[in-house]
Amino acid sequence: MERGLVFTLGLVVGIVAALGFYAWRLDDDAQLEAPTTDFPAITHDSEAAAVFLLDWERWRTATFVSEGTWTRRLDGVDEPLAGSLYTAQDPPRRLVVRLGATIEQVDNQIATCNSSNEEIVAPVCVAGTGMSYDQRVSVEMALVRGYVTGESREYDVRLGENGCYQLEIVQPRLASPWGKWSEFCFDAESGALRRAKVRRQSATDVELIISISTDVSDADFG
Repeated sequence: MERGLVFTLGLVVGIVAALGFYAWRLDDDAQLEAPTTDFPAITHDSEAAAVFLLDWERWRTATFVSEGTWTRRLDGVDEPLAGSLYTAQDPPRRLVVRLGATIEQVDNQIATCNSSNEEIVAPVCVAGTGMSYDQRVSVEMALVRGYVTGESREYDVRLGENGCYQLEIVQPRLASPWGKWSEFCFDAESGALRRAKVRRQSATDVELIISISTDVSDADFG
């Protein structure tokens, strides 16, 4: 599954010098996408939303290491902001590094988080509360469930022909985590997120996972 989407409870901005690969150049397999401003309208499918929740939870509890790219294309700007994305997860441990900065690090009950205002695929940042990894996932899943189910949901959901989940905002709020429209693709074998696309107010973010391994060791956590 693609290592990339950073939805969780712990986030911190800090440079991780030990991970030398951040002086990274984009791999030939990581093709930058052309900017897109129009997306197909979505009719809500409650069954697809239910399976989306299962796949999201599987992603948050799977064991994997993934590497890929993160790009942001601003409307009207030719050159995107782009760089590397790294995720190592072996519950209760998780490490996410984007553009050379640690944005999430969870080691059992110790979590570090960056600003909750960071535009990520995470609805909340929880740190220093003494919760176990499983409890953190439960909190996260409750938030995601509220986003995509029930009459007061924030997003309509459907399963696209490409096997990815597509979401369209129906009730904009002050801080909508997945922008106006988004797409999430999960790796069938590992359960990891392999691609995420979020159309924000004036930019489009894409997380594209290039490699995924389920062989995880202590060295993968820096």
